[in-house]
Amino acid sequence: MSDNSDSQRSHSLVPVLLAFCACFVDVVCIIGLFHTFTAFISGTLVVLCVEVFHHAENALLKVFVLVMFLAATLLWYVVVTRLIRHKKVAVGHLFALEAGIVAAFMLVAGLGDPTGSGPLSPVTLVAVGLSTIAMSLQNVIMLTILNHHVPTTMMTGNSLKLVLGLADYFAHPESRTGSRAIVIHQMLVISAFAVGGLLASFLFTYLGFWVLAVPVAVLLVLAVQQSAFEGVDHMESAGEDSAVGAPVSTE
Repeated sequence: MSDNSDSQRSHSLVPVLLAFCACFVDVVCIIGLFHTFTAFISGTLVVLCVEVFHHAENALLKVFVLVMFLAATLLWYVVVTRLIRHKKVAVGHLFALEAGIVAAFMLVAGLGDPTGSGPLSPVTLVAVGLSTIAMSLQNVIMLTILNHHVPTTMMTGNSLKLVLGLADYFAHPESRTGSRAIVIHQMLVISAFAVGGLLASFLFTYLGFWVLAVPVAVLLVLAVQQSAFEGVDHMESAGEDSAVGAPVSTE
């Protein structure tokens, strides 16, 4: 019973920590990579519309992000859904992969100089590409494996659910327990998103792109945690299967 409650608590923290990472990475990209969004892709589309007529030298970078996001999302979706079909998917391994890609982004941007090199320089394109690939993987994980959770790369839907949860809390007293849980969860996700962005903005001033070590660490913690709980769930399911298959004694 304790293992089950720990597992549920762990799963409820996943979108909170992923929201923290998404905003953290986006703020780093906005500050250091020419106002580029790689997690909140709608933001890149909005900035592109502005830059086409006002900062044309940066507009092609936004087009690159959009193309990279679409291609990477398609690739990840095909790979992850195939793994799901063959029952070989482990979300902990996918979080570890995302951490590795963000770490590669950190190394490329930290050792290079995207800001000084220009929006279409090789180091900028590689850094932006790696960030986009990592964030598209996170979106696919949430869409295909953790689809019962809330969005983590944009807060529009979460804010709407928060407001509706508050409305239900006061309009339907008989279901306040469920409404309260929804409100608390949405507030945690939105707060984590904001904290991630604020922390990235503050630390970037002193550490530059090396601040990406923070989301890398968070993703690795999630990877280890999810792998541990997946192991527990697998053992419990194996135990249940063996119990069902065991012969019933008639003595």
